[in-house]
Amino acid sequence: MAVPAHIESPVGRSLGRVVVSSSIGTAMEWYDYFLYVAGGTLLFDKLFFPQLSPAVGTIAALGTLAVGSVSKPLGGMLFGHLGDRLGRKTVLVLTLVIMGVSTTVVGLLPTAATIGGWAPVLLVVLRFVQGLAAGGEWGGSVLLVAEHTPAHRRGFFTSMTQSGIALGFLAATGIFALFSGVLSQQQFESWGWRVPFLASVVLVAVGLYMRLKVDESPEFAALQARGKQARAPIAEVFRHHRKSALVTIGARLGESGFSSLVQLAVLVYGVDVLHVSPTMALVALMVGFAVEMVTMVGFGRLSDRVGRRPVYMLGATAAAVLAFPLIWMLGSENGLLLILAVSLAFGTGHAGMIGVVPSFFTELFPADLRYSGMSVNLISGGITAVFPLAVSALILWSGGSLWPLAGLLVVIALIGLASVYWAEETHHLDRTDGTHPEQAHALAADTQS
Repeated sequence: MAVPAHIESPVGRSLGRVVVSSSIGTAMEWYDYFLYVAGGTLLFDKLFFPQLSPAVGTIAALGTLAVGSVSKPLGGMLFGHLGDRLGRKTVLVLTLVIMGVSTTVVGLLPTAATIGGWAPVLLVVLRFVQGLAAGGEWGGSVLLVAEHTPAHRRGFFTSMTQSGIALGFLAATGIFALFSGVLSQQQFESWGWRVPFLASVVLVAVGLYMRLKVDESPEFAALQARGKQARAPIAEVFRHHRKSALVTIGARLGESGFSSLVQLAVLVYGVDVLHVSPTMALVALMVGFAVEMVTMVGFGRLSDRVGRRPVYMLGATAAAVLAFPLIWMLGSENGLLLILAVSLAFGTGHAGMIGVVPSFFTELFPADLRYSGMSVNLISGGITAVFPLAVSALILWSGGSLWPLAGLLVVIALIGLASVYWAEETHHLDRTDGTHPEQAHALAADTQS
């Protein structure tokens, strides 16, 4: 069945608007996340958990970060259901507003010195709400691009949306480093730390303007025109596409787990154990993400040519092989080697995985279940949620040694590698009409009757 003219995929500037809109939403999600990482490792222990020792306070502050990772899968299921029933655009407007409000309110939050024990409680609540919205943001923003894009360029364009991760990090760490460097420590701890959170309102305003301007996904519009939305999409995903769901969980664990561990190694081990200056740690991460912004798009384009599986497995293999050399460079206490280590980690291993994940996951599910199917991978967040606590515990247990962390990096990368090896190749599939191999004949019969 041909897609009606009014819901055909846009080209040129229209497609560019979709990519920019989705990238800004992704940037907002990760801007908030990286603010929490920076604040949790450098500041929140003093502001919200002053009654605890510095080490325990840092663990408690990072625990608030874990709350958002736990609520992400819940948000993914909730907003995934709504996205498969009501549409991608409607849900994405809602998730962006919720994320923006919850992040901005953190900048207005009284500290423990003002309201005592209520301060960490409110911080946890806001982090939980932000995680819910973020759970619906990633899958929807990727889908909006993937379902507007020709199949032979899907890897390239969807990988561009992931540049929002790097943009979010660069914006968060850049503004955090600026205010922590310009202001005195007393000024920064008094009011300067609030500015990065309050500044998120600008990112939200731009993203909301762009998002309201884009069209609904043509694939969802075609489904809606035929009345083919799934009644209980998340249930159908686990009933009929269990293998694809498990593949996404494992692949996402390998990708996001590797990235999280590298960041935490730099910010927690580098700053707290090696006494690397916070500014140097942030600069190393900024350079690494800047490199990745370029290489991830290259890997996405490569996957359009050779397939999703080979490129992801190349990235996972690089991550595993480089784990111990990276940890050695990190432990050298040399600033240039630290920057090189992070650039290699993000620019090769992680970029090879994250550049492929959006298009690969999109192609694993039929259009009527795709938002829910894309969101299932966030279950891996329940595992990565404990990483901040695990890294802190590993450092205490090993007496400051990072070698156990290197082993954990290898294990995480191999989980992603094994998961994708188990999957089937998808890049050759053209689903611009909303079909899936398992449903092609049924949908064809429906549209002809």
